[in-house]
Parts: sequence; C-alpha cells; structure tokens
Amino acid sequence: MCTGIQISDKMAKSKGESRFTRSVSLPTSRVRKGKRRDRSVEERQEDENKEEIHTALREIKNLAIGAKKEFKRKRVYKLYCEELIEKWIPNLKRLLRITTKEERRDQEEAEAQEENLRRETEKDLRSFSKKFDQKRAHADEIATLKKKYEDELAKQKRDYENIISKLKREHGEEEKKYQDEKERLLTRLSQAAGDKLRQNNPAISDLSDPYRPTKLSEMFSELYDNEWTNAMDLMDSDCSEHKAVQTLLRIQLNVFELCKGLSETQLSSLRAACCGKDNNEKEISTTTDSKLKEMLKEMAPLAIKESRDNKEIWQKLEDNFSKDIVEKCKAYIQKCIECSWFMCVQDPPMHLVVWKSGVEMDNNCMKSFTKLGKFVDFSVWPALYLYKAGPLLSKGIVQGTNNTSV
Repeated sequence: MCTGIQISDKMAKSKGESRFTRSVSLPTSRVRKGKRRDRSVEERQEDENKEEIHTALREIKNLAIGAKKEFKRKRVYKLYCEELIEKWIPNLKRLLRITTKEERRDQEEAEAQEENLRRETEKDLRSFSKKFDQKRAHADEIATLKKKYEDELAKQKRDYENIISKLKREHGEEEKKYQDEKERLLTRLSQAAGDKLRQNNPAISDLSDPYRPTKLSEMFSELYDNEWTNAMDLMDSDCSEHKAVQTLLRIQLNVFELCKGLSETQLSSLRAACCGKDNNEKEISTTTDSKLKEMLKEMAPLAIKESRDNKEIWQKLEDNFSKDIVEKCKAYIQKCIECSWFMCVQDPPMHLVVWKSGVEMDNNCMKSFTKLGKFVDFSVWPALYLYKAGPLLSKGIVQGTNNTSV
C-alpha cells in the first residue's frame, strides 16, 4: 500500500501522468455471462463485500488524484490524507479481514462479552419465562377457583331460594289450613251459640237462613198480594166474591194443616230412626232433637217439589175440593204448599189464626177487606204468628160489619 510521501514523490516526477490505475489482480465487479445459478445468503454477502471493496478503492484513488492536484495546498492535502487514514484504510482492512493482534484480542473480548451477554440474556429470558408461566398458571388456578366458587355460590343461592320458596309455600298452606280450621271452629261456635240462644226462644232467628220467620212472613204477604189475587180473578167468573174468598181461605187452611201433620210425621220418623222405635222419645236430648228439626228444615225444599208427601197433599186437595177448582188455583196452591211447609218445620211451628163471624174487630191484628165495621163478617186471610200464642208477624184480613146479629 502506498503512503502519503510516496504518492507525493511520484506526483513530483510526472505532473500529467497518473500512476493510480485499476489493478488487474483486484477483483472486478463485472458479472460473468452465462447461466445464472441460485446463490445462497453467504454468496450474496460476499458479492456485497466485493462491491464495498471496489467502492473503497475508488475513494482511495479519488483521494490520491485529488491530493496530486492539490498537493501545493498543504491543508487540503492533510485533510485528504487524514480521511484516507482514518476512514477508508480501516474500511479496506475490515473488508479484507486484515487485523492486528490487539484488534483480534479486542474482537475476542467483544465476542466473549457478547456471548456472556447472550447467555445472561437467555438465562434471564428462561427465568422470566418460568416466572411468567408460574404466574399464568397461578392466574389460571385463581380463575378456575373463582369460577368454581361462583358456580357453588350460584348453586347455594338457587338452593336457598328454592328452600325459601318451599318454606313460604308450606307456611302459606299451613296458614290457610289453620285459617280454614279457625273459620270452621268459629262457625261451629257461632252456630252452637246461635242454636243455644234460639233454643226455646223462637223470637231470635238465624239471619243467614233464607226461610227464617220474618222472610216467611214476607212470602205469606206476597202470596196474598199476587197468587191469591190471580186466583180470585179466575174464581169470580164461576161464583160470587164471598164464595171465592171462602174457597181460597179453606184451601190455605187445608194446606197448612196437611203440611203440619206431614212434618210432624217426618219428625217422628227421624226420631225413631235415631233412637229406635221402642225407645221413648223423651229420652232424646234437647241437642239431638234440635238437630233433627234442623235436618227437617234442610229437607223442606225437596219435600215441597218431588216427595211423596207433596203428591199426597195434592191428592187430598182434589178429594176436598173439585178437580176443576184445584186446576184453576194450581199456582196459588203451589205457593200455599211452599209457604205452609216452611212455616210448619220451624221450631216451634208458626201459627195461623182466623176469626168467626161476630167477633169484635181488633185493629191490632186485623185489617179490613172492602168494608169497615165493628164486627167481623167473615175472615178473608189468616193472621200469621211466630208460634202459637206468640208475637204477631202479619195481620189477618177480615170483612167488617156493624150488624151484631151476624
């Protein structure tokens, strides 16, 4: 390699002659013709190194030419030489792999440090990877335990809600059961108290009974206002008013007596069925007798409509009155049977009163029919009493007269 002094001497010998030409022994960048082959990465790297060598040689050549032209200007010459020494010669040595002992030692130390650094880095990476795996495994374990406990908590919550719902349902059923039992016992107590209070005290009635005496009194009055009036219209066409009134009154009294006798027969049958035919009826307790009478009242609707007793009443009415009259007064008779039967099964039975001719008028228990007077000419409709010699429920209707000789 040429030094700066040698280059300066050669430049002084021949000013116009250039001694720096491309060496035939140096590698060329020309690519040979022929079939191209696939090259590996090392071959491509070698080509790149060759290109860099040519570049460095061109720069050295250019610096030498520039130094030749500008050798008189010392500063510029010095600058060219420093750039040549500090930059391009080391690059050329590196590319040509020309190193000194110190450089090799430094390189070995650098490689050793690099190897140590690589090993330390790998060690740190392994340690970090291990810790990371442990941390991830720990996180996975925590997530698994969390999900397990959440599922367990959700299951316990569902079980708790099911238990609470079941307990509430059972509590509601028990509460309803006890409430029903309480209502039943209160009803029994109230009924027992009412029965005891009404026993031997017919003035006190059960307000829940649709056929209590006050209601029957209303039914009896409606019978006179409606069915009796209609029957009178039918009877007037065949007979006088007086005869029609007496016929309808006799029908009502006949029906009442028949119902009274049949209800007493039914009560006797119930007593016999309960205590036996040979036992004395006096041996029946008051409570039992009251229950039997209550049973008779409950059987009353059936007895009125479809029983053998009902047919017997109609048959006897046809025997006592003509079949034509019974047919004309059918609606009236049916209503008479209904009212009379319910009145006779009361405890004690209700009572009807009529007055004979010549009895003095009593406005406390009588109402006039079409004529006023001081005396009774004839009875039109009976008075209704709660029981025999009991309080009056509805007044009777009579025809008045002032003739004392009636």
